[in-house]
Amino acid sequence: MLICPECHFENPDSNNFCQRCGTSLTHTICQKCGADISLNEPECDVCGASNKILLWGIIATKNQESELASVNVAVNQTISQNNNALTLIQNQDLNNLLLQPTQKHLDSQQRYTIEEINSVPLLSINSDWNFIQVQVADKYPLNPSYLRSLKQEKPELFTKLRQQPPNLSVSQAKYCNSFGVPTIALPYLLLQNNYPVIPQLHDAWQEAKQGIVILENRSQWQLLSEIWSQQNLDLIQLLWSLDEIAKLWTPLSKVCCASSLLVESNLRLDEDQSFSLQQLYMDNPNHPPKLSDLATKLQNWLNQYPQNNYEQLNDLLQLAIAGTLESVDQLRHQMHELVKNQPLEATKISNYQEFSDSNSFSSNSDFEDNNYINDNFLYETDNNELPTALIPMELERIDHASVTDIGRQRDHNEDFFGIKTTTTTKDNSDSKTLEVRNLYIVCDGMGGHAAGEVASAMAVETLQNYFQSHWKDEFPDEATIREGILYANQTLYQINSNNYRSGSGRMGTTLVMALIQDTKLAIAHVGDSRIYRMTRKQGLEQLTVDHEVGQREINRGVEPEIAYSRPDAYQLTQALGPRDNKYVKPTINFFDIQEDCLLLLCSDGLSDHELLERHGESYLQPLISSNADLGAGLSELIDFANQHNGHDNITAVLVRVKLQPHL
Repeated sequence: MLICPECHFENPDSNNFCQRCGTSLTHTICQKCGADISLNEPECDVCGASNKILLWGIIATKNQESELASVNVAVNQTISQNNNALTLIQNQDLNNLLLQPTQKHLDSQQRYTIEEINSVPLLSINSDWNFIQVQVADKYPLNPSYLRSLKQEKPELFTKLRQQPPNLSVSQAKYCNSFGVPTIALPYLLLQNNYPVIPQLHDAWQEAKQGIVILENRSQWQLLSEIWSQQNLDLIQLLWSLDEIAKLWTPLSKVCCASSLLVESNLRLDEDQSFSLQQLYMDNPNHPPKLSDLATKLQNWLNQYPQNNYEQLNDLLQLAIAGTLESVDQLRHQMHELVKNQPLEATKISNYQEFSDSNSFSSNSDFEDNNYINDNFLYETDNNELPTALIPMELERIDHASVTDIGRQRDHNEDFFGIKTTTTTKDNSDSKTLEVRNLYIVCDGMGGHAAGEVASAMAVETLQNYFQSHWKDEFPDEATIREGILYANQTLYQINSNNYRSGSGRMGTTLVMALIQDTKLAIAHVGDSRIYRMTRKQGLEQLTVDHEVGQREINRGVEPEIAYSRPDAYQLTQALGPRDNKYVKPTINFFDIQEDCLLLLCSDGLSDHELLERHGESYLQPLISSNADLGAGLSELIDFANQHNGHDNITAVLVRVKLQPHL
């Protein structure tokens, strides 16, 4: 099969174009000159630019047969530093390493061509394992990788890994090895929900005595140290970057990869200027790194830039080196105290975000409950201290994608969606500010042919016109939003009355609506269409509660199994159109957007049978990254839903919100 590079649909090998989106499966566009070139050509025949898809490969092999002797994976990483360049500690001749001088391919199928052997930095060698890094070109980028094929053939393996706490163990290693998954791939699989901080695993396999992983290539991403080298670096920005490192210490220690934070060239920034790792480095199980090792590294790196040498920060790191600060929580707390003592402009202080204890995380809780990824610059503890936000966040960019699909069994589409966006960019020599007023609506009509689709379309149009005149500068309050929804309901109800429709013949529609003004969010809903939020910290959350009989009974204290055993359990208790305003009670909620997130507005054709709760996270979480194609990702999710929920129309609006520190 051929995997479409745009929408990831699986096509027969004989196809020249994707069956779903029409993308060419034989040619691509040169990134330099725009010429149409064959996917199989290594270079553009017009300008000579490379047409290769470069990936990052890590190869591991054992010198001798031995069993894992401890809970940690028996990989010894020893790094020496010379003039800030990491060098390989050699205990044998390079010719005895993994690659022979004449070797051109990484795999026996000759798919991955070796382009470059990377010598700085190299993973180290010990008596049991050797490691080396290479850049490789994928000769068959549209063909499914071994890892993708394994996920389809042995889904139970990956389901088990997702369900277990992310702690690397001997039993996990042996279990995965039995499927041909090498031990060095496990940390990436255990932390796969934390992309893009943790690199995405493209492929992995065991070949003879070698374990090989293929990652996306981040070698050209900006080094975090480039930020540190800036003249007169703001202390708050410096502490923010150090906190991003410290937040990862505990979760990486659980998968025996804390050493990943001790390699300067491994600390990168993605296109969003968000902290990311180039790869994972395995710890020495006999001598795992300590917090003092991290503090020593940070101090050594920062001392390279004397123009930004803050005495208080240096003293703080010295306390961690001496062992006075015993936990990473203590180190983070002291760093945040430094920030709190810094004079800030009133405008910055006014943008601080206060959080309740319900949003706090514990460093002792399981990693899946606190991903430590891309949350705000917070310090929170278990001892009832109020968390404090130290860096305000502002909107960096906002994107959306939308799809409506008739489904597999319906002969017409009663869903309708509407999107209206207003964006203002203020750009000056000091900063660039983005201001938005965006309205997103999804409606699922009811009432039969020529009625449901009329109701859903009218509701969308009525609400869009209402907010065009009632949303100017100030963010609409609850009363304004409710008034707009009731106005839409009365419009539909009046048409029903004028047409003498009654009972089940009355047309109507559900409604979900999201209003976004900068980092403020308001949502409203009537019926069983839903709004979900996806963040790296909290995962997938359902923000709305269905207006239906079963849920009403649960709200009254009835057990869910009993509530949904009723024959009318899925009958709507709220809808727009069938009844007068006094019977319509929309639910309206307000949120502050505090971290990068996705908002998904959808009809029940997508959410039925807990499809999103069971499968949505794997489809949605990768789309939080700015370089992910929202449209392609949403199309892939809709295609999956059609295979499982194709009994109804499916409509979805997906919104990606990206934030940045307001410094």
